[in-house]
Amino acid sequence: MTKIHRPAPSHAVSFRQILRHETSAAHEAGEAQFSQFFAAPEQKLGWFLAAQAAGLGVLARHAAPGALCAGLLSDLLDRLDRDLARLGRPVHPVPAPDAEQGLLDPLAVDYLVLGSRLGTQVIDRKVFAETPAEAKPLYFQAPAAGALWKRHCATLDALRPAEPRATRIVADATRGFHLFAQAVQAQGAGTPSDALAPALASNSIDHPRPARIATDTNLTPKEPT
Repeated sequence: MTKIHRPAPSHAVSFRQILRHETSAAHEAGEAQFSQFFAAPEQKLGWFLAAQAAGLGVLARHAAPGALCAGLLSDLLDRLDRDLARLGRPVHPVPAPDAEQGLLDPLAVDYLVLGSRLGTQVIDRKVFAETPAEAKPLYFQAPAAGALWKRHCATLDALRPAEPRATRIVADATRGFHLFAQAVQAQGAGTPSDALAPALASNSIDHPRPARIATDTNLTPKEPT
């Protein structure tokens, strides 16, 4: 039998594409949890903010040092703390970290946090399109993460899919999505008190709190040149 030689594809599949494909099921399952917020954003705002605080908080506790998003994540959690304090909305306890599984690779944490931030910006444009900036929750007033996301994507694209670290990042990103989902589930289904409160109309920025996750000073985010 004559062997058929198929031409090689003109473009190799990047690790970033592989990561997106391999984590798509966990990602979509996590997003489905927020359907109640998208259906009634004003009524479920407190629940949404508590879910974000719990999810991002559990990622911060599981993150290995060196994540590009460290400063951003600390700022987001600080903003969520202040928003929830104004609403009087508690964050319910989440499952304790599993020490045996180890910490999440910093690139996996970057993928989750920076991707989440981009998604939140889309929500902001849809839900708060006609809301004055100063009347929005502080969480939605956080700086854009586009520059950090571009740097992160370049790092992922530079990884070879066959590298052992690439396999670990896929596993850790998948685990991170599941951890986030568990934290969201712990917040319950939301209550009438989760509606947008007038107290959020006078947001004042106070002093930032200490960083929530370990950072590597050699990885301080810089704008791309």
